[in-house]
Amino acid sequence: MDFLKFRGVWFVVSLTLVLSALALLLLRGLSFGIDFTGGTSLIVRFDAPVELADLRAALAEEKAQITTIEKDFMIKTTEFSPQREQSFYALLEQFGGCQVLDFEAIGPSVGRELRQQAVLLVVLVLAGMLIYITFRFEFWSGLAAVLSLLQNVLITLGLIALLRLDITTDIIAALLTIVGYSINDTIVVFDRIRENLAASKSGEPLTALVNRSLRSVLQRCVNTSITTVLAILAVYLWGGLSIRNFALTLLAGITIGTFSSLFIAAPLYATFRQWQK
Repeated sequence: MDFLKFRGVWFVVSLTLVLSALALLLLRGLSFGIDFTGGTSLIVRFDAPVELADLRAALAEEKAQITTIEKDFMIKTTEFSPQREQSFYALLEQFGGCQVLDFEAIGPSVGRELRQQAVLLVVLVLAGMLIYITFRFEFWSGLAAVLSLLQNVLITLGLIALLRLDITTDIIAALLTIVGYSINDTIVVFDRIRENLAASKSGEPLTALVNRSLRSVLQRCVNTSITTVLAILAVYLWGGLSIRNFALTLLAGITIGTFSSLFIAAPLYATFRQWQK
C-alpha cells in the first residue's frame, strides 16, 4: 500500500473534517455540564433500594446528572432556588426516606475557572508533546505529531457538538486519554521511520522509506486499535448510562487517532522534510 501516493486525498479529508468540526463548534457551540457552568451537587442515600433508571426518570425534567457511588447517588443539577429546592426534595421523597450525605453549591465563577483550567491543560499537554517528540526525534516529527493530535481533538469536539453531549470532567478525561493514546501510535510510527533512516541506503527516496515504515507497523496499529475499540464498545453498550458519553468520546477519538497516525502524521512529516530541502 502506498500511503504517500494519496496523501493529498488524506489531507483534504482531514481538512474537511476539521473545518466541519470548527463550523459545528461556531454554529452550535459546546454544551457545558454543571461542573463548568455552576449548579448544585449532592449525594443522597435512600432507605429502600432504588433503581438508577427509576431515579433518572423521576428527575428527567430537572436535567440532573446522576451517578452511583456504591449504594449512594451523586446528583448534579442546576442551582437551587428556595422553591425549587423544596420541589426537588419532594421528587426524591417519592422513593421513601432519604438522607443527604453531602451538599455543595458550585458557583458560576468556579465553573468558569474550571473551563479555563481545562483549556490550559489541553494546550500544555500539546506543548509538552511537541517538546518531547522534538527532543526524542526532530522538530518536524514533533510538529507533524502535534498537528495530528490537534486534528483529533478538534474533530472529536465537533462530534460532541453535533451530538449535543455535555462537556463534563469525564469528557475532558476522555480527550486527554485520546491525546495519550494517539501519541503512542504516532511515536511507534516515527520510531520505525528513525530506525529505517539510520539503516537505509543513501539512495532510497524519503517517500519510499516512510511508506516502508508505515507498512511495517500497519498491522500492529490496526490490531491494537481494534482490540481497544472492542473493549470500549463493550463499556459503551453495557457499562451504564453514567459512562456512556465517556465511552462514546473514546470510541470516536481512538478511531480518528488511528487514522491520523497512519495517514496524516507520517505523510505530514515527509512533506515537511521535502519542503525543507
